[in-house]
Amino acid sequence: MGKLDLDDRPGIQLFLLECFRLFMPVAASHRVAREPFTVTVAGKKRTFPTGTKILIPMLLGMLSEDFWGTTAYEFNPQRDNLCPFHMGFHSVGDRHAGRICPGKNLAIEMLTDVIISVGKARRSYLSQKSENIKV
Repeated sequence: MGKLDLDDRPGIQLFLLECFRLFMPVAASHRVAREPFTVTVAGKKRTFPTGTKILIPMLLGMLSEDFWGTTAYEFNPQRDNLCPFHMGFHSVGDRHAGRICPGKNLAIEMLTDVIISVGKARRSYLSQKSENIKV
């Protein structure tokens, strides 16, 4: 946070999205199959009945080197396609199937405010401490 521009709200929000990409607030979703479906698992076709509970591990998509490249596990708030393909709030960017986190915008705005307030207080404290040492 030491180098983060505390007057750049969009930059802080990218910083937060990258934090959420690596440590997702909603790491998985689920659904219940409305009809039988067939998938290939370990090279074999398997059919599942209506009512099967399906886990959707969104965290795997956020760390996929196939999509994010070889830097998938590195922190980079300037990462290409971070906003439109971010899945940290039960959605893909702003696209969803009716189940987006209702607190997404509130969380991002509130945490942006927290980072600005705490960051400025911290920098002010460190600046004063530094001045006191010089005296």
